[in-house]
Amino acid sequence: MVSTRLPKTIVDEVKLSFTGLDADKGVIYVRDLARALDGWREFWEISTSVYLNKELSTKPMPQDIRPQIKIRAFEQQSFDVTAIVIIPLTLMVTYDLAKALWNWRRSLLKKHIDTKKGFMSREEALEALKLLAKSFEIVTKSTIEIVKFLDIIDEALNDLVEPIDRSAKMLILTSSSAKSKIQLTSKDKRALNSGYYVDPELRSKGFEKYSVKFIRINTETGNSIITFEHPTGIHQMGHEYSQIIDPNVNHPRNIYTRALYEGKALEVWGSMVRSRRSNKFVRWEISSNLPSDDAPLFDAISAE
Repeated sequence: MVSTRLPKTIVDEVKLSFTGLDADKGVIYVRDLARALDGWREFWEISTSVYLNKELSTKPMPQDIRPQIKIRAFEQQSFDVTAIVIIPLTLMVTYDLAKALWNWRRSLLKKHIDTKKGFMSREEALEALKLLAKSFEIVTKSTIEIVKFLDIIDEALNDLVEPIDRSAKMLILTSSSAKSKIQLTSKDKRALNSGYYVDPELRSKGFEKYSVKFIRINTETGNSIITFEHPTGIHQMGHEYSQIIDPNVNHPRNIYTRALYEGKALEVWGSMVRSRRSNKFVRWEISSNLPSDDAPLFDAISAE
């Protein structure tokens, strides 16, 4: 008698193949591999959640139906890692889900890289993302959630391609369900590492113009908490840590404390500070005047 019981999960095996350089010898830097796997995991998890929820949002799926990602033992060729993606089935899921998810992720990855290669503005990138989501019948309800999603996949994909040009020349992703490949090269890595287009009048010396309000200011250290009037990034959504690097913050009745007391927004030049070790966001550095070339951007010790 043929069993009619439905499987409880769908399993898709995705091979990550690093080729060229040291990878051809079967070795790779631990840091490169760790970042690549973590970036791949984060990209796969959030793209799966968005596709199944049919909403462009960063809210996670319920724990009981959240995909599980495991790693199979390394194979003895180039430097291959086989990731096993286990997706719990629900009544709303079809059997070609793994293939549909692969097509969504491939389109999402390609669109994001093309956006970076096209040197589009962040606003144009957000519109391109919304159009892509719509083509997959994914709704967009919150602009803040779209911005957060865009920044998460950007950071995840940058982690994924970390080994390229360091331990390998190319990364090839191969799906057992879709029978197709995604190839990422040095050009893709350079595109992902690049920023979005900003009007030259609003960018100079690594700083960009923003409108912020102050929640708190320490006039001795310049440390402050700010909110952005027109947030366009994941680190502009709420109360953000910052440091005022303008020496005038130590003076009585300065422009910063006046803005704080009056509750008004202030136009400033701002730059994100990231950890040298992990590349993670640490704080903003801001000044009402464009800092000079010899102004210290951050304390290397505190940014670790």
